[in-house]
Amino acid sequence: MTHSIETRLERSLVNQVKAPQLGKKFDASVWARIEAESQAATNPVSEPPRASRSTNWLLIWNAIGVSVTVILVVVFGMQSFTDVSQSVPTIAVPTIEVSAATLDQIYQVGGQAIAVVSLVFGLLFTPIGRRLRNELT
Repeated sequence: MTHSIETRLERSLVNQVKAPQLGKKFDASVWARIEAESQAATNPVSEPPRASRSTNWLLIWNAIGVSVTVILVVVFGMQSFTDVSQSVPTIAVPTIEVSAATLDQIYQVGGQAIAVVSLVFGLLFTPIGRRLRNELT
């Protein structure tokens, strides 16, 4: 009994889903691509792919960043471990006088603003946010 039900369901499914018949041209192009890939794998004489310009710029920016970091570590490390800091002129930074009530208000509003911005930013990566971004662009 279950075998006949499965057979009828299989027959019904086959009748409902009709796959398009692919011609010999498609078959030939697939075999040509497979052949080209196998020849490329066995014959590595071709030139390696060249790096794009963006990777060159990235390398330059990384070199600049590393050199600035090394300079800062050396300068501040020498100041920390030696008496070089006396020869470096100091700059007086002005202080700003703010009342305690103003600071409390800034903290309250600032905390709420940071929370709202973080929530909106997080929501932008949900399905609803993606749909909203697609609507706005």
